[in-house]
Amino acid sequence: MKASLTSLEYFALRRLPRTLPVRLLMGLVAVTLTCSMACVAFLFHFNLSAAGSLHLLLVVLVALHWGFGEATVISVTSVLCLDYFFTPPIFAFSVGNPDNWLSLATFEAAALLVSRLSSKVRLHSKLAEMERARTATLYELSRAVLLIDSRSSVIDQLADLIRELLKAESVDLWTLDATFPTFPKNELRATKHGQHELEQGDRDDIEAQTSIRVLKLGTTTIGMMVLHRWEVDPLLADAVASLAALTLERARALQQENRAEAARNTELLRTAVLDGLAHGFKTPLTAIQTASSGLLAIGHMTETQTELVSIIDEEVAMLAKLTTRLLQTATLDAQEIRLRRTRLSVVALAENTIQQQTLENQSRLKIVAHSGLVDIEVDRQLVELAILQLIDNALKYSSVGSIIDILITQDAFETTLAVKNSGSSIRADERERVFERFYRSPDAAHGPTGTGLGLSIVKKMAEAHGGTVRALSKDGITTFSFTLQHYKGTRNG
Repeated sequence: MKASLTSLEYFALRRLPRTLPVRLLMGLVAVTLTCSMACVAFLFHFNLSAAGSLHLLLVVLVALHWGFGEATVISVTSVLCLDYFFTPPIFAFSVGNPDNWLSLATFEAAALLVSRLSSKVRLHSKLAEMERARTATLYELSRAVLLIDSRSSVIDQLADLIRELLKAESVDLWTLDATFPTFPKNELRATKHGQHELEQGDRDDIEAQTSIRVLKLGTTTIGMMVLHRWEVDPLLADAVASLAALTLERARALQQENRAEAARNTELLRTAVLDGLAHGFKTPLTAIQTASSGLLAIGHMTETQTELVSIIDEEVAMLAKLTTRLLQTATLDAQEIRLRRTRLSVVALAENTIQQQTLENQSRLKIVAHSGLVDIEVDRQLVELAILQLIDNALKYSSVGSIIDILITQDAFETTLAVKNSGSSIRADERERVFERFYRSPDAAHGPTGTGLGLSIVKKMAEAHGGTVRALSKDGITTFSFTLQHYKGTRNG
């Protein structure tokens, strides 16, 4: 709630003692003092002017310490006393001389004016005191939130700090972000009732001593704060709500940063381990494959022996291929990839990749390229590897004997290569995840075997060239594509 000056004065006045019994007692004391003063002035034979001055002083003092209402009571009582004791006829509430009427009227007007001004001064003094207390509280809170331990519940610690510094009976904090657990112990309040409270917006309830603030970052709502049983101060509640929102956002950003750093370190460790294992496997696998291929070339084996050696040769070839992919992935995971760019035709590169397939597979692969495509500068080995991965992927998951289209398009900024096949579809929630390394869709558990590396290699290659990857799948038609940003001679690599 944005508090105006009038509302601030209202909240300041509500902090002054204003219960009805107290006000009645103060009024009774004021009347007694006024009458006593009039009697004393009469006994000492003061004239109307001197007695009026004493009563005006009393009105000012009461206005400064008790308020405008009490001062008004005294001013009216004073006029009656002055009339009764000091204006003819004495001891009667009657004024015979018009000059005395003017004097009493002037006294009342001056008393009301001075008491009003004195009350204003008193109110502004109270506002200044509230401002100093508010500033001190915010300073303490801003210092305390910097010392919040991010290893424990940030929202619980923040609520405790606010409760302690604002001297509230309890503080409820909850957020819309799942990063933080909702704070209120009553879960229902944090959900259904909380949503309703959000719609109601900021508000203060003096009688219930409660303030409710919607926590926002800019125009985005992130949660809500409820202060129970405290001395309501709208400006302080607004400032604390802003500080709480910033603290929660800072904690959330810190958590995300820590998670990202942990994930990066884990990925680096995994890459290093895989790289080491791949290098360790490469040499013995090469030796085994050479031996098995040699035995098959020499011949002179029984049919059973030939079959067993063939199985060894095929399995070793598959292991060697997997090892090669792991090494290529480790290379692409390097912090800085040095591309070896050469100017070439992507169409020619795709045709060359197709030539590496069996004749049966070659008959299923069809290149569809726009005319007028220009050569671009890319890393030939990496792009050829990516095309090979997409073709292998399409051959595995497409319908038997179906045609696989390799679409190549180009604009002024990038070249796009897409491989489209018919077969099973990929769910929408998995189209991003299939590019993660080692990710295998649960739907593919009973399909062709795979390592989960191929599409991650494609993604790494595209990113190294400043491009992107994309997966589309609908009605049994699946398209994987990558883009290659055209090299302008200024990019690294």
